[in-house]
Amino acid sequence: MGSHNTIINLLSFALVAPLVSSLLAILLTRRVMFKAAGVFTTLVMLAACIASWYAGFLWMGDKPAAPLVCNIPWIPLHGMAAGYLYLGVMVDGLTIAMMCMVTLISTLVHLYSIGYMNGDKRYNRFFAYLSLFSFSMLGIVLANSIMMLFVFWELVGLTSYLLIGFWFEKRGPQLACKKAFVMNRIGDMGFLVGFGILFYQLGGRLLLPATGGQPANMFASLLDVLMKQDPNFSISNPPLWLTAAGIGLFFGAIGKSAQFPLHTWLPDAMEGPTPVSSIVHSATMVAAGVYLTARIYPILTPGAHLFIATIGLITLVIAACMALVMHDIKRVLAYSTLSQLGYMILGLGAGAWSFALFHLITHAFFKCCLFQCSGSVIHAAHHQQDMRYYGGLGRKMPITFACFAICTLAIAGASIPYTDIGISGFYSKDGIIAGTVNYGNALGGLFGPISKLYFWGPTAVAYLTVFYMTRSLALTFLGKPRDQHLYDNAHEAPWQMWLPQVVLAVMAIAAAPILMPMWLSNINHTHDAMVNSGVTWVQPGVAEELGQGMHYAHAKLLHGLSWIIMIAAGLVLFATEGGKKAVAAFVKLPGVGLIHNWFYNKFYFDALYDVFAVGLGKTIALICAALDKHVIDGVVNLTGFVTKIAASLTGRFDNRVVDGAVNGAATAARSGGDMLRSTQPGRIRVYVLGAFASACFVVLAVLVVVIVSR
Repeated sequence: MGSHNTIINLLSFALVAPLVSSLLAILLTRRVMFKAAGVFTTLVMLAACIASWYAGFLWMGDKPAAPLVCNIPWIPLHGMAAGYLYLGVMVDGLTIAMMCMVTLISTLVHLYSIGYMNGDKRYNRFFAYLSLFSFSMLGIVLANSIMMLFVFWELVGLTSYLLIGFWFEKRGPQLACKKAFVMNRIGDMGFLVGFGILFYQLGGRLLLPATGGQPANMFASLLDVLMKQDPNFSISNPPLWLTAAGIGLFFGAIGKSAQFPLHTWLPDAMEGPTPVSSIVHSATMVAAGVYLTARIYPILTPGAHLFIATIGLITLVIAACMALVMHDIKRVLAYSTLSQLGYMILGLGAGAWSFALFHLITHAFFKCCLFQCSGSVIHAAHHQQDMRYYGGLGRKMPITFACFAICTLAIAGASIPYTDIGISGFYSKDGIIAGTVNYGNALGGLFGPISKLYFWGPTAVAYLTVFYMTRSLALTFLGKPRDQHLYDNAHEAPWQMWLPQVVLAVMAIAAAPILMPMWLSNINHTHDAMVNSGVTWVQPGVAEELGQGMHYAHAKLLHGLSWIIMIAAGLVLFATEGGKKAVAAFVKLPGVGLIHNWFYNKFYFDALYDVFAVGLGKTIALICAALDKHVIDGVVNLTGFVTKIAASLTGRFDNRVVDGAVNGAATAARSGGDMLRSTQPGRIRVYVLGAFASACFVVLAVLVVVIVSR
């Protein structure tokens, strides 16, 4: 029990430490912490990494039978079965693996940024944003409920906006950060719909399903609600609202992990500094969507699985096609990231849960390294990113070249022919492909030949990946220099930049023989636990059929030699002058040129969005502006005019009638007063004369009355 508390405390420290360093880096004055911001935040992130890895070793030494949970009541819910929404942490095997990976990647990116961002006028602010970004992702990993996960989910969106648009004085980053922010908000709308459905059905019982032992919490609450709604409920026939909730939550993953059709923001995010590209495209933001899908896995119904697998298949295919023809080195890696994320999502949809998440871990290492290598090249090339100006840089940058080559083999899934020995990407990608074989067989009766696409799509793209990564390697580091001035001034990056690349390249190699056994022993039992606990809609069979299903694609396609053939073809075509001429001639062919333009213009998705989304939005805005100007403003102006006329008439009536009557009464009173005042002159003779006249008048009146009465 003591070790369990220690694990929670260590991971809580790893979560809070980047937040504290971020606040200090941004709040302290430039004099106190400007140059020191990079070193300080890197050391704090290193401490968080050490705490996470130590917690991982404690976990492996004493695997708890059930997840470690700490729930703190947050928002009271009146009139519902669950009295509160909860904050807190949940630690299981998946949490441990993600915490170790995210903190390690973040530490290396912090160290890399010290050299890359040196001299930037907002140096301390960059590291504050970077630490806050790491805090946000760690919060997603440790969250114990959908509500808490959503809070950190939105914080990741905010910090990514700040980092992508860090150089906001340039037009490109301005547009890129807004595009990323808007695209993610669109996906988050679906997240809120799914969250709302579950909240309506379950109330506050939204604690995430535990995946280290029994699928408790939200899944148990879900079963309880379903049984109350229908006593004859069968878990093999889930209700439609549960499918809608799962797809709604997955829409959040579509936005964050840049899946079709919300994938267009990710390549544009290359406008940010290269360390941002490195961390966004490897272990944090894009990983959040995959992590969310994995975490809600127990509540995903077969319909939701089919939707997820289809989205992943489409994404991995179109992204690989676009990566084939790009010239910007960072954009090639960006579309490669899209394709690999498609693999992960397809694996989750097809039931290859363990291998999809293992690919998330391995991809974080080699893709982060590839982006850092590209940043070193861009740094040496004075921010030139077009690979057509490179060539021969391997002789000037041997460390960067070696790291790039190792990670190219890793992402290619390279292996020794006729054996089961390979680099990290080989195991994770083949595990996913094995899952698609089983999934396609399960769908066969319903979908027929279409079900085979779930296998042939990722298999074909596996070899396209080898080809376009070899193309990038050849155009950048091999052959003759195509820009002599750029070549002459190129040099190896400083140690702060190449040391993280070396560490990541070593991890890309070591992930297979060292991490994979621990991963399978720590994570793979999760799939079986979910199936054994009654989640029968989880796709079974990947773990059981691994021996005969794994390496299926390599065994069928040239017995593992195909990746060597693709690398050789790439080297010949892009590292030799004859090959380049052959490629240029091939692209000019009519049909090929049309396809090339289609790929190069990104399947015209941006144009479609400009016409149908942006154009429609602008049209609606113009209509609303015209309506406001000519209708609403017209009514307002007419009302004002009528009011003005009425006020004028009322004013005249007030001035001439009301005020006239009041003034007339006052004049009459004053005149009467003047007349009465004339009778009071203040002389005695006047008063005597008046009294005498009055007496005479009275006598005369009496006489008249007497005479008349007779």
